[in-house]
Amino acid sequence: ATRRMGEAIGVGLAAEGVPYKLFHMATSDRNDVLAEVFKSKAILVGSPTLNQGLLPTLMPVLEDLRGLRFQNKIGAAFGSYGWSGESPRVIEEHLAAAKIPLAAESVKAKWQPRPADLAACETLGRKVAAAVKAG
Repeated sequence: ATRRMGEAIGVGLAAEGVPYKLFHMATSDRNDVLAEVFKSKAILVGSPTLNQGLLPTLMPVLEDLRGLRFQNKIGAAFGSYGWSGESPRVIEEHLAAAKIPLAAESVKAKWQPRPADLAACETLGRKVAAAVKAG
């Protein structure tokens, strides 16, 4: 579900001419991801809610963001959930701790994203793209 949301966000970014890369943290090297963050203007982080938190594979990168104190970045959060839906809020808290301001309000979808949820994700991508272009 969260991957599908990320792909829809990518559609919005691409529609505005902003290139992007998707990373699945269970299979991506943390250092590769951080190198891309260093080169990027925006970071959009998504996770399903797991035990009222985030996926364990995502946590080290979020801690690195805080510790490395990247500058001149904007961020946004998204996530899927089955019961409680805290993941976007938790991600936003991590971005705030890393001094990465939010470019747009988070998006979350219950279970599998519906067409309206995917449209909201595409809109999120467009909003972040507009903020990247403005900055």
